[in-house]
Amino acid sequence: MERDRLALAVAVAALVPSVYGASLPSLAEVRGIPDASHIQHAEKTAGFTAAGIVFAAAVISGSGEVLILAGGLAAVYAYLYHTARKAEG
Repeated sequence: MERDRLALAVAVAALVPSVYGASLPSLAEVRGIPDASHIQHAEKTAGFTAAGIVFAAAVISGSGEVLILAGGLAAVYAYLYHTARKAEG
């Protein structure tokens, strides 16, 4: 049972980079165009989409592991893209 929850958490966490990869360019490109409003909008959309997937999977499965592992990865990606967008030069 524990292995199943951990496997689900890893599988859902693997969706987070896919969501960000489909919604946004690479971090290097985001750093190169920091003031673009379309990047900011895409960043918010990717964050809400990833959070929605994580939340739905955690609620449906009743697994706190999903929320902690996949939610943590979603927060890390949101932070990375946010700081890349705010980077100067």
